[in-house]
Amino acid sequence: MVHPDKCPHPQAHQAFIILNKAFKDLQDPDKRKALDEKIKLKEEQEAFKAELKAMREAAQWRRLQGISMEGDDELLADMEVKVEPKRDEWMTTLPPERKPGMTMQSTKFSRSSKEGRGDTSVWTDTPSDRAQKAKINYLEAYNEAAALASNEIEKKRTSSDADLVDKYNKAKRSKSLVQKHHEEAASKGSKRKAKQQPQLEKEEWVGQHPWKPWDREKDLTAGRQSVKLDADNMAEGLASRFSSGNFQRNFL
Repeated sequence: MVHPDKCPHPQAHQAFIILNKAFKDLQDPDKRKALDEKIKLKEEQEAFKAELKAMREAAQWRRLQGISMEGDDELLADMEVKVEPKRDEWMTTLPPERKPGMTMQSTKFSRSSKEGRGDTSVWTDTPSDRAQKAKINYLEAYNEAAALASNEIEKKRTSSDADLVDKYNKAKRSKSLVQKHHEEAASKGSKRKAKQQPQLEKEEWVGQHPWKPWDREKDLTAGRQSVKLDADNMAEGLASRFSSGNFQRNFL
């Protein structure tokens, strides 16, 4: 199967050489005897390891049950591997300003705060202190979020209350003098525009004649200044004289 003439594998020639050498070793009685002894020794070692493992498991079970037998201490002595105590990570981790490559200002530990040192709590805080700080930070963030949410709810409630008051005032309360004055001024302005439209058409028609007809309203007011009543100024005057202070919404 591994003959170079029959197997196309590139390492077939090397495999064929190894097989020939093994065949020659097996043909030699001395070499075959040495190989048999090695195989037998390995089998005995494997059997001893399996038996020792079973005996240790039995001794461990007896110790858990509170039963002691002779030889159990020797069997379990090798199993009890002592682990060297290790320091926690927070004890061995240097703070940022004392990491390798950073210049150290002092070689003594100081509890007093110095400018430029930053937060040294990483070096001094214990795991319980870190947990307490994390809890405090979480509570502060939660309280801040709750306050923002309550403010938003309060704003929405006040705006909805103001809308209800405005709707009630529009539906139930009578109009104020200022509102009535604005409405009258707006209605007069619309009527005046409606009257001016046919007058413009009439003037265009009259302009086609060589003379200008006499108009009572225009001719009598010629040369006079027309007085315009400003509704906004009148409203401000009324509000300043007859108002009771700042504007407040009243339910009744």
